[in-house]
Amino acid sequence: MANRKKVTIEDVAKKAGVGIATVSRALNDSEGISAKTKARILEIVEEMGFIPNTSAQSLKIRQTRQIALAVPDIRNAIIPDIAWSVEQAAKQHGYRVVQINTLGNARLELETLREVKKLHVDGLVIMPLAYPKTLESLINQSAIPISVINYSKKLSSDLKADIVGMARQEGRLVMEHLLQIGRTRIAYAGAPKDKIEERYLAYEQSLRHVDASLVYFGEDFTFDTGRQAADYFYNLKNMPDAIYAVNDMVAIGIVNRFKELGVKVPEDVAIVGIDNNLWTTVTTPQISSVSIMGNEVGRLAAELLLKRIQSPEPAEYERVEFEPRLIVRESSLAARHYSRQDRE
Repeated sequence: MANRKKVTIEDVAKKAGVGIATVSRALNDSEGISAKTKARILEIVEEMGFIPNTSAQSLKIRQTRQIALAVPDIRNAIIPDIAWSVEQAAKQHGYRVVQINTLGNARLELETLREVKKLHVDGLVIMPLAYPKTLESLINQSAIPISVINYSKKLSSDLKADIVGMARQEGRLVMEHLLQIGRTRIAYAGAPKDKIEERYLAYEQSLRHVDASLVYFGEDFTFDTGRQAADYFYNLKNMPDAIYAVNDMVAIGIVNRFKELGVKVPEDVAIVGIDNNLWTTVTTPQISSVSIMGNEVGRLAAELLLKRIQSPEPAEYERVEFEPRLIVRESSLAARHYSRQDRE
């Protein structure tokens, strides 16, 4: 007589319409499963004659109690706020965090999604910057849950990930403020146009005409890019009277270099950044900035991921949006500004 095929945990999970981890919870009388679901699984186990192989089962469903956090640039002062919040949320659930720096590089963002399972983590919080074309398809194919911190792109409603981002374009708040205080020659200082391009588009869309000489694209989002931008604007025949910096580190670099050059902020040039990191309050002058709530966003992204990892039943993916807030400080107070001739 032919041997009867051995029933596996996968067979039980398939018949019950649940995941392997849920079957394991039922067998081990673990938390995170409803009494109704547990009873149904145990009934199917008995009906199918399933005999658990404890060691093999453990290898299949054991969680690592680790999640990964992929960020674009650890030099950006907003990243520690996000990383700290993710780590604290993870700790509260008994998880550790493995951090990955993608450098805002398209290849590394895709590599992270393809290779993250090799890090032996149960889930991933990712903050994309380059947004390569195949990013969404790789997220949808991922073997582990993913939570996305999104500051710049309109993502597909079908994306199989929880998404936390901004309710409206933070760059528009910068431009509305600078125009409201009467600045007319507004410059833009940022990283390459394809990096967080929505922030540049907010600049472009807020003006009737863009003067190309007032746009400076540096190599990255760092303090040095800000200093280089300051030199560039200072050497123009007609300097701007305001600068929208793509982030706070660039804004701080501009203020620092202008101080050396004798340019007065905000009298000569008003400056506003984005992120509202701590350093904007310890510079002289203090720098106006749009808060993107890094702490809150990081915490919620981690909470949604952990909830999905620990949930015995699949749930709809969540879309949560925070409202950015403009924090006006000394660098863009409405004040009389002077021409270059006045300074000389």
